[in-house]
Order: sequence, then C-alpha cells, then structure tokens
Amino acid sequence: MVYEWDQYRDECFRLYITERKSLEDIMQWMKEQHNFAPSKRAFQTQFKRWDFPSKQNPAHRNVDLVTRVKELWEQNYSQRDMVKSLNDEGFQIKERELMRVRAKNRWLLRIPNGQKASPEDAQLEAQLLAAAAEETGEQPPPPPTAPPVEEELPEEILRKRKERHEKMQAESDERWANKKRRRRTRDYAGIPADPPGPPRFPSETTLGESMEFLELNPELYKEVRADFQRICEDMRIIKKTLAGTDKWQAAKTRLIEENAHLNAVFANPDKRQSKDLALDVIATDVTKRMRTMDTRMTIVDAKNILGVNPEQSRQIRNSFYSILQNDHFTSKLETGPEHWNELKDQWIASTPMLLEIMREDQDPNLLDKKKKALEVLCRDVMKRLRDAQKRDDGNPTTPKPTPVRKEKPVMAPPLPALDTSDLQIDPSILADTATAATAQTQPVPEVPPQPIPVFIKPHPLSTIHARDKMFLSTLSTRTTAELTHVILQKWSDSTIIKVEGMAKTPTGSEIAFTIDGDDELDAYLDHVQGAKVVFVVQVNQA
Repeated sequence: MVYEWDQYRDECFRLYITERKSLEDIMQWMKEQHNFAPSKRAFQTQFKRWDFPSKQNPAHRNVDLVTRVKELWEQNYSQRDMVKSLNDEGFQIKERELMRVRAKNRWLLRIPNGQKASPEDAQLEAQLLAAAAEETGEQPPPPPTAPPVEEELPEEILRKRKERHEKMQAESDERWANKKRRRRTRDYAGIPADPPGPPRFPSETTLGESMEFLELNPELYKEVRADFQRICEDMRIIKKTLAGTDKWQAAKTRLIEENAHLNAVFANPDKRQSKDLALDVIATDVTKRMRTMDTRMTIVDAKNILGVNPEQSRQIRNSFYSILQNDHFTSKLETGPEHWNELKDQWIASTPMLLEIMREDQDPNLLDKKKKALEVLCRDVMKRLRDAQKRDDGNPTTPKPTPVRKEKPVMAPPLPALDTSDLQIDPSILADTATAATAQTQPVPEVPPQPIPVFIKPHPLSTIHARDKMFLSTLSTRTTAELTHVILQKWSDSTIIKVEGMAKTPTGSEIAFTIDGDDELDAYLDHVQGAKVVFVVQVNQA
C-alpha cells in the first residue's frame, strides 16, 4: 500500500522533534487523528528521508538525570514512583526511557514487599526485565528443571526436630482437649489440621463461615469491610476491647443501617444470634487489619532504615539465605526461636556491613528500629527459602533421586531463588550462577517440573471477551507474573482489572478469592489442592 506522506511532514516534525513524542505515540496519534497507519519501520524510513535531526540529549547522556535516577535507586524507589518524582522535578522522561537508563546501569529494583502486586505491576516487571535483557544483550538462564541431590540431614538435627515436633503435638492436643485453642483448618508446623466440624465457641467461627451466615459474595464482603472501616475511622475505633461494649455495638448497628445488604439480612429475625456473631467476627478482623496496616514495615522501609541500597540488600540477604540453607533450616516453629536467634547472630557476626549497621553504641530507639527492619529482611529471605523448598518438593508423584553423601564442590554461595517479583536481578550475577551450576561434575537426573493445570474464564463484568469460552492452560510456577503472562497471551488486547480464584465451600456453594499477589496465589493453590484450579478474570480494553 502506498501512503501520501508529504501532507503530514510538518505535523510529524512537531510531534517528533518539538514535542519529543515517542514513535509509538506518534503512530497512535496519526492513526486516531488521520486514520493514517503505516508500520513503525515505514515511519523510521520516512523520517530519515526527511532528514529529521536525531533527538538531542537522550536520557542516558543527561548527567543530571542519571545522577538523580541513581539517588532514587539508592533510596529504593519503585519504577512508578521514580517516574512521578522525576517528572515532578522537571525531568522529561517516560517509563520506557527510565527502564533503559536503569538497565544500562544495572539499577534494577524490585516492587516493594508488603504492597500487593497488581496485574499491571506484574506487566511492568516483565517490561523492566525485557529492557535489561535488551540493553545488556544477555538472557537469564532458564530455571533448573530438577532439584539438586540433597544430603542426608545429620542425626542430631533430625533428633532435635523430632523432639520439638512431638512436644508441639502434645501441647496442641492438650490445648485442644481443654478448649484452650481454636480449631485449625490447615496444617501448622507439620501438625495436621483439626477434624472439620461446627465452631465449638465463637472465636472458632471463620471469615468464610461468617460470609455464608450473612449471605455475602466477595463483592458484598469487600463493601461491608470498606463501610465498617470508614465507620471505625469516623468514630475513632481501633480495637474492640478499647472501644468498649456500647461504642462497639453502636458501630455495628450503624453498619447495618448504612449497608443495604446487611439491612435486608438482619431484617429477617431467623438465626439472629449466628448473624450477630458472624458480623462481629468480620468487624473484629477489619479493625485488626487497620492496626497491622498502619504499623506494618515494608521491605523498602526496612532497607531505608538500615541505610542499604538494592545491591547491598541483595548481598546481605544472600548471605543469610546461605546460612539457612547450610543449617537445613525449615521454619522458626519447627526449630524454635532460640535457634532462629542463633542463626541471626551468626549472620550479623559474619557480615561486616551488618556489624557496622547494628553497632551497640547508637541511639537505642534507632537500634530497635534497625532490629525490626532486619527481622523484615529475615522474613523475606525465609519466604524465598520456603518457595525454593516448595519447588523442590512440588511433585509428590515423581520419585526423587536417592539422597547420597557427597563431596561438595568449592563454589560461591548459592543465590536465593529469583522470580519475576524480584527485580534485584543483575544479568552478570545470573550468568555467574549458570557458570557455577555447569561446574558440577556429578550429573543430576533431570526431573521435569509438574505443571499446574488451570481453567481461566472471563468475568461477566469484563468490557471485552466477556462472552468468550473458558480456556485451559498450565502454570509451571506459582507466580502472578506467569499467570498474567498466560492471560495476556490469550487476550493480548486487554488490561487485567481483577483475578479471582474459585473454590467450593463445604456446603457446595462457590466462593471467590481475590488474587493480588504471589502470597494469595500460593495460598489459593494450597487450598484447592486436588481440585480444579479455576480463575475468573475481569479484563478491559487495553
């Protein structure tokens, strides 16, 4: 097809040179305004024919801009916050340009922990990783297809774990018999869940049971929680016991009056006691969440309190990961808090950076904050170790190689498992890891990972694809990044608004769990283990 270009020369010059718009933006503009839609290559060729000057001062050559980006990276800013801050300060830069600056300088930064990663965030992570690969020309190695052959645990460790497990089991059974603990619905530190049954006392009523009593679907449940949080903020309620009986009851009464669904439910006098209890369970959980969200320290907060940048944070977390791995550590519950503290002390003593950060001769209040921040990093490392262990043990039907004692090759400490939720990825480090892996002289039998079959169907509120048929796919990892990739591969013209995991309740009804991050996805997959994995996805036009 032949296009008439001359009539658009001045407009293209204005957009490209004067307004410094990207080629993609110009293509979109010309398509919308003039129904003029040549290919990107055609635009590039024509601009060259017109002798358009190259854009001066690209982002990576702007010394002030690059210096400021490094400062923000040192302060652990996320990609989105960096763009906003830079534009507020007068720098003209877009997300893609910033990605290139960061990739060129290896300033990669993860999305903060403690904040739920939305599908849009997962897309941003994938784009940043792609920019890094494009700038460096390196591709991270594929994930290992089989766990390494494990060594047998020393008898002393096995004995101690067995003793602690037996002690915890005995204490659990005793407290259960004396009704001094709540019913457990899931495994806990290797102790199986309690037998299913009705609540023995009010505190055993779960949120799921409360939703059923009050006839709440996920959307109504969110609405009730939001309404009660607003009421609590208005009445300055942060805790049931601190508010007192009268004020607490007044808040719940106001909620029933202001929420149309609850008003209708409580208008029916049947099972009033169960409804009152269910509402109290939800209300108590709302205030608990309000308190924890106000005081919760994120990974970014922790790194800033400790005064470490993303690269330093990676180094100190890697060293703790190695300590936990060499100790065959599983969880604080199984090994006990004393051993956990011993490992932390060993970590600090063997890391010069931490010895300086945790000096005793500093303000006690600051030291307390640093201890809390260090614990946040420890929990993050522990989560990554658990994720790695789950991947290693994720295929119960495939026999593992027989554990053997063997000489360990001399090599650098292993890096923690990295996924797309962690943008603290330096391609050179990944390459070093791959090199170290190939240096193993003992061949490891390859055991292919067991994919998770998933059904994906559109949400009826989707603005596009709402009537599409359900489709089947698989997940090889338990990450929202991969789930997002699977969805967008099918519906590439869409933006993901919401993802819900569906599950059956004991009564046979369906309940939806909103999936906002890797933790929720992992918990949902554990919950429906052995049953169909079904995701309902709300998408809009991209």
